[in-house]
Amino acid sequence: MTGKWVKTSKRMTFTYCVLGGLIFLFSPASVTGRLQLAYARLFSWPLSVGRQVTVASRTAPMNEPGRTTDTHRQLQDKLAKLQAQHHKLRNHLANREAQLDEAQRKIDELARLRNVPEWNRMSFQQAGVISLTGQAQSELMVDRGQEDGLAVGQYVLGDLSVIGVVSAVSAQTARIKLITDPTSRLPVRVDELDARGVMVGRGSGMAEISQVPAGRQARPGDRVYALNTPGFPSIPIVAAEVVDSRRDPDNPMLWSIRVRTVCDIANLTSVAVIVSER
Repeated sequence: MTGKWVKTSKRMTFTYCVLGGLIFLFSPASVTGRLQLAYARLFSWPLSVGRQVTVASRTAPMNEPGRTTDTHRQLQDKLAKLQAQHHKLRNHLANREAQLDEAQRKIDELARLRNVPEWNRMSFQQAGVISLTGQAQSELMVDRGQEDGLAVGQYVLGDLSVIGVVSAVSAQTARIKLITDPTSRLPVRVDELDARGVMVGRGSGMAEISQVPAGRQARPGDRVYALNTPGFPSIPIVAAEVVDSRRDPDNPMLWSIRVRTVCDIANLTSVAVIVSER
């Protein structure tokens, strides 16, 4: 007997679907839970295969050897750039700290100069020492020149004592002839003797005052002051100290006094040039 398809109208099909949905909606939880478990067991294999395909499609580009190598190289390049910037910033900070220290050192030196009331009438130019040159190390090269107001004949202070005069200048540097240079001549006064004379350089940090009239012998450590000369302040400034003294062989009434600078010139890092009196 040949079966026949039963034609069902769309309205009846919709009605059946609504009734079935209502039956499932109001069915007990135990019944619907068993139906869900049965569905999961029945279609577990197709569902797991689909999940694996989805995960593989998402992770495959990240696991490609070429993609991984490019990402690693990009990270390395970025790290190298960050390290280079870090080194630059550290160097910039170190330079700023050094500049600040140098500025503070100059301020401190000028403050020391201003502590002497008589020196408030003078203008000073700070200059850094480049090198100690000349025969018997009797000259200094500094990093200031004509552009900074330096001129030949200006007196130079080191550690608040007279150490020499400017002997040559260029645009940005100057040469200072120390008071120990064999060609140096500086009028001085030996403080304890109240005697005057001319201090002549002898090289190697030493100088000598010859033919000094004095009633007694100068003692080691007595201070020697530079006196007022053209271009020099109108106040005495310490320049040297007595090392020893002996009588002049030609005239026993006179003394020859050997002196040395009171400033450690070999370790100077900066000097102050007396540019002018205000």
